[in-house]
Amino acid sequence: MVVGMVFKHSVWDATNAAVIPLQAASFVWLALAYPGLSLGTLLAMVPVVYVLALLNSGANHNHYHTPFFHARWLNAAARMGFSLVGAPKTPHNLYHGYHHATKKSWNEVSFLQVIGLRRPLHKQVLAILMFYPESFGFKYLVLFVLLKRWSVERLAKFATPDDTVMGVRLFKRIKEPAALRAAKLDVAVWVGFRVLLCVIDWQFFVFFFVPVTYVVETLRMGEDYMHHWGAVDPDDPRRDAVSCYGRVYNWISFNLGYHQEHHLRPGEHWLRLPAMSAELPIDRRTVPFTHYLNLPVFYPALATDLVARRGADAERPSARP
Repeated sequence: MVVGMVFKHSVWDATNAAVIPLQAASFVWLALAYPGLSLGTLLAMVPVVYVLALLNSGANHNHYHTPFFHARWLNAAARMGFSLVGAPKTPHNLYHGYHHATKKSWNEVSFLQVIGLRRPLHKQVLAILMFYPESFGFKYLVLFVLLKRWSVERLAKFATPDDTVMGVRLFKRIKEPAALRAAKLDVAVWVGFRVLLCVIDWQFFVFFFVPVTYVVETLRMGEDYMHHWGAVDPDDPRRDAVSCYGRVYNWISFNLGYHQEHHLRPGEHWLRLPAMSAELPIDRRTVPFTHYLNLPVFYPALATDLVARRGADAERPSARP
């Protein structure tokens, strides 16, 4: 009865939605308790904050592909809730949709480059300092203003110089009235929650929340990389991603580990992804425990092999008569 009246797919989607109050309450508690917490306790809370971010990532991912509720306003509220405690979800979700619509090989990309550690030191320091005004929505405010005054092509060259094609598609979508309205609401609740934390305890916000959030978001920038690096065939929807079947990892990420299964059918509900494993070829690549171990440093032989393949591919055209 509840599924039919409220939930569109499964009452278990309530566990995903519960991430919103759990994460929000955790941050509010930390802000209130901050003056009495020791340095050791605060450091111990960093991985907890990261786990909460992973919960948010998995739950929002499931909500984007299979909205939980029948009522449109409930789905909008859920999207804003995930924005409140995570990041503005409309821009993020539109980019994720672009990710599914394009083919990209992560085997030729450096993880350090993805998370920004290949930048000169002064640019890394500047990025950390700029994260403070960005945490109050400065970046989004500028983009919203430029979106009204500039063409999407010019804005893409300014905001996404490394991938202007993606930028043009993304800004065209955000410029649509419904998407723009949703993006503004997401940014508003996102900024509002940060203002609340700052009001509760500005020192917590400055010395814990912003630095830890910067680290968390930097690591999460590498999620796409870790979901795809070492994939057998980036052009084959049955072999273009990497799955991880670690129970704990999938429990806290709401089956985000079943990534190859998700690539095969993005609209499949998260509870049905495990059953799809039998449909995939046995030569696809999987990793144990967690996707966060899917890095070249843990697979040096594979990393060496991929570099050798790139070298062979680069030399092949020049060998033609």
